[in-house]
Amino acid sequence: MFGLFKKQEKKTHPLPKYTDVYDTMLYQAPDGTPKGALPTIYAFRVKDPSLSPDPRPDFILLETEDEIQAWHQVMAGSVVLNSEGLITDAPLLVWNDIPSLLTSDDEIIATYFPVRDDEGWPALALQAHPFGTALDIKPARDRYYFEQNKVVGFM
Repeated sequence: MFGLFKKQEKKTHPLPKYTDVYDTMLYQAPDGTPKGALPTIYAFRVKDPSLSPDPRPDFILLETEDEIQAWHQVMAGSVVLNSEGLITDAPLLVWNDIPSLLTSDDEIIATYFPVRDDEGWPALALQAHPFGTALDIKPARDRYYFEQNKVVGFM
């Protein structure tokens, strides 16, 4: 009797890619900046703002070619779900655990603008302060200050 029924396999849908979930934007360093003097900055934001309580973009600072390539590979890969089954942007922010290479003896203030200026991405002011400087506010330089809490549902 049991042999007459075919075992039905449970169908699983493939997870979307991060590029399906997030828009990205490359930011350009100020004109005349020597290559490598300032980081490469990308912003990413949820494509559908209704899925997130905080639709503002996150900014990621990448300082080596290896970091840039690795970040693009993560963006091209499948999303990662957290313990609650929601998409997490943590893999896009793994570089936040590495102290910035911008630590120096001089203060750097630079304004980055999005490469495409007609899509509503904000300008970004980057401030780098000498190592060990006591600051009243957290400097934008430090990568580990860029993470925001985002909630993206997955169905």
